[in-house]
Amino acid sequence: MDNKPQEILEDRLVFAKEDDKPTNEAGLKDKKDLWKILIVDDEEDVHEITRITLRGYSFENRGVELLSAYCEEDVKLILKKEPDIALILLDVVMEKDNTGLLLVEYIRKQLNNSSVRIVLRTGQPGKAPEQEVITKYDINDYKTKPEFTAQKLFTTVTACLRAYDNLKTIEKNSEGLEAIIRSTAKVFKNSSFSKFGSRVLVQLLEILHLDFESGIDSAYLVGMPNSSVVLMAGTGRFNDQVGTRLDESMPQTVVERFEEFAKTGGDTCMDNEYIGIFKTKEGFISILYLNGCDDFSAIEKNLVRIYANNIAIGFDNISLAREIINTQKEVILTLGEVVETRSQETAHHVTRVAEICYLLAKKYGMDEKTCEMLRLASPMHDVGKIGVPEAILNKPGKLTDDEFKIIQEHAQTGYEILKKSNRSIMQAAAIVALQHHERWDGSGYPQGLAGENIHIFGRIAAIADVFDALSHKRCYKEPWAMDQIVELFKSESGNHFDASLVDIFLSNIKEFEGINKRFPE
Repeated sequence: MDNKPQEILEDRLVFAKEDDKPTNEAGLKDKKDLWKILIVDDEEDVHEITRITLRGYSFENRGVELLSAYCEEDVKLILKKEPDIALILLDVVMEKDNTGLLLVEYIRKQLNNSSVRIVLRTGQPGKAPEQEVITKYDINDYKTKPEFTAQKLFTTVTACLRAYDNLKTIEKNSEGLEAIIRSTAKVFKNSSFSKFGSRVLVQLLEILHLDFESGIDSAYLVGMPNSSVVLMAGTGRFNDQVGTRLDESMPQTVVERFEEFAKTGGDTCMDNEYIGIFKTKEGFISILYLNGCDDFSAIEKNLVRIYANNIAIGFDNISLAREIINTQKEVILTLGEVVETRSQETAHHVTRVAEICYLLAKKYGMDEKTCEMLRLASPMHDVGKIGVPEAILNKPGKLTDDEFKIIQEHAQTGYEILKKSNRSIMQAAAIVALQHHERWDGSGYPQGLAGENIHIFGRIAAIADVFDALSHKRCYKEPWAMDQIVELFKSESGNHFDASLVDIFLSNIKEFEGINKRFPE
């Protein structure tokens, strides 16, 4: 065993007096905010002297809580119970000559704890030579007990706590940034705005390790170009004010900051409030507000700022993506309208077909993404007619067999035009163009596909195209009455059309009639 470190006693009074209060009762902060130091030694005197020496000690306005262990088993039990120990003052020789060294390996490798600072102190340096130990073991300092005076203990403890604090700051920053990356991805998992605001707040509170019952008032407000800024989501006292305007729901400080930063964007932390105003290139404005964050650390405030900026940048990307999609949609609709105009059909035909396809797909049970894909793709169903002579397209009477064969070629032609693109919308459009004239019984064209061999997009588009054609005037016919159209679909259920789709279509016929009213000729 180590000799009693009498040398430490010589200047212990530099730091403490016998009548001082214990460190963890010094009133500096709550016990949970104290630095935890574990004293590991098999001699009681070492524990007592260390406690006396560190009585009244504080670092960064935080006192210390001293824990004691006298053997290897004690250390393992304490580390299991107290994972946030900052410093271990570790004796080398206890049950065995190398107990302390074995504990270093256990802490670093088995517990994978690289944050806690470990200082070896020994009264028998011959058992653990300093150069060998420093080289082989992951420790932060090595002291022989004779040299470990009160002054050196103070210096060592302070240096170790500062290093531990820096490591934990880096760790928190790293964890926070990882949480921001994960949270931002969740917020932007899909481009729907309906739950966007609530996702922003849920993920923010997760980053800060808070919940909706934590007493934090938070709010997320948005404003589109040339429109009012309104509350999109809120917690605490803002929970029941969703939909209200900025000046109706928010404190005056937020209104004032908005007026200050509306053109350029900016953020500020004042007292216990965080206010961030963000403006995208598209003119979208968002405001993130937190109240009750007076206990937030500088790290947490910085994480809020980074997260809010990421949300604003991410929203800009969504706006850009939506602009691209809207441009795509406009090009597709325009091209479809040009083709239909050649055949003297109304330009609204392709719009109505798109809306009918979308609604029928929704009623069929498809997910929103797939329904929207079909809505964007279906206006291209007749793009192949661009290769059909206008004399045939606009012939008022019955087509000859040869003329009908030419008309039939438009399905394959449209497919050949669209299939070359790798874009999902164009691939869907290629399927619709190729298969919208196939029939459930196999008597359609161009491939004579039957039943479920016809893609669901083709089966839906077939119903949409026929319904719109029958509902409106063409060069070769007058519009049909709705009861005639219903009878046609009933008679062709299981022949021309997928019977399950016909059932859905007829069960919701009023909604499909509504599309005709929304987009009249």
